[in-house]
Amino acid sequence: MKQVLLVEPNPTLRDIIKLNLMISVECDVILKQSANDALSIVQILPYLDLIICNASSNAAGEVISSYLETENRTTPLLIIGNVTSNYKHLTTVDESQSWEYVISIAMHVLGLTAKPASSPVTSPYVPVGIHYFLNLAQINIGCDVYIRVKKSDNNFQYVKRLHAGDHFSDIDIAKYKESGLEEFYIPRVQLSAFVNFVTTKLISQLGANTLQSEERFVLTSDSYKVTIDRIHSLGIDDHTVELVEESINSMKSSLQEKDGLSNFLKILQSNQLSYAYAHSYMCCLILHKIVASFAWNSPQVRDTLTHVAYFHDISLKNSDLMEINFTKDFEQKNISEADKKNVLNHALQSSILLNRFPKISETIVTIVKEHHGSKTGVGFPDDLSISLSAISMMFIVVEHFVSEFIKIPGKASNEDFKKIFSILEKRYTKATYLQTLTALHATVKTK
Repeated sequence: MKQVLLVEPNPTLRDIIKLNLMISVECDVILKQSANDALSIVQILPYLDLIICNASSNAAGEVISSYLETENRTTPLLIIGNVTSNYKHLTTVDESQSWEYVISIAMHVLGLTAKPASSPVTSPYVPVGIHYFLNLAQINIGCDVYIRVKKSDNNFQYVKRLHAGDHFSDIDIAKYKESGLEEFYIPRVQLSAFVNFVTTKLISQLGANTLQSEERFVLTSDSYKVTIDRIHSLGIDDHTVELVEESINSMKSSLQEKDGLSNFLKILQSNQLSYAYAHSYMCCLILHKIVASFAWNSPQVRDTLTHVAYFHDISLKNSDLMEINFTKDFEQKNISEADKKNVLNHALQSSILLNRFPKISETIVTIVKEHHGSKTGVGFPDDLSISLSAISMMFIVVEHFVSEFIKIPGKASNEDFKKIFSILEKRYTKATYLQTLTALHATVKTK
């Protein structure tokens, strides 16, 4: 996934450009309001695919272009407005142009389209994952819903399937899903309102006291997918923060259930959970079990572990990318260079996203950044460092175990566990890594 830095002081225009960039380009957009804030990101992220900057933002255009030129960087820079600069990788757009035209030029700079002669005509519809509809049965969603039918190359027809004001059942949605449909389409102008509507509905459902164990797992898994979609499409706003808080509270409620582990494994084996949530929840569950073996166990530490388990892969939208935990895993995945770069940087990117959530401690941010063994949050080091925090080392071992466990088809056997621990025992031989592995082995043997 491409990564774009947007420097725009106008909050309305900033949100519009970000939303449409993420929809059109499927990129991660980092928002900054000033040149100084932008430079702090540019200095630690050498792999930005594009910087978009409004020249009226306190001479941000001159400041950023001067820095890039001085540092001999080749990062494409798109400036809205007039700027005086000799930077070779600079593109300018007149400030009188529409935001649609800015998006089209950005796509051209990223190598995704030919340069447009004028403001482009964009599709009036945007794709929405079918999982958004799984918990909306018998609800008036307030907008028409379409499926897209391909008529010829680059020519599509949008056919209305759900009418605004209609009620539908989860059985109707299940039939579409079983037929292979992965997404519906809704009018572009209604995307923000629709996602906010779904978010509000999920928040209400997650807070219900009547949820059964299996219902809670499935609902929280769906909410987790919506959370990731919100972050990658609408950004981190009040709705996103509230949904995250309710999702984490729901995760905590599941942890307190008497038969939580067996219920989770039952749902996991029935393939009703997304990989992303199953991986996060199981990490959280095991961490809570084994931390009791350590002297520094406390409610605060358990709360930290819950948040790290929830957030560690939040910058990755595709579950295929979440399955990559070591450099050798790239050999088994047919992914683009852009996605490979995103995976290598995802620990850092996730920690940057976390900084935009309120009430998130620096400890949580640090552990998320270190959760693949690198203090910088970049890459998958072969050699284990003992300079990481103890909780980071604990998380690394548990995540490795969970990643291996989830690969097992069906119910895990004793032989499956022997193979997993054989892999882990060769890698984790010192410090907190070894202590975690010992506690993990004892916990698995007991359960």
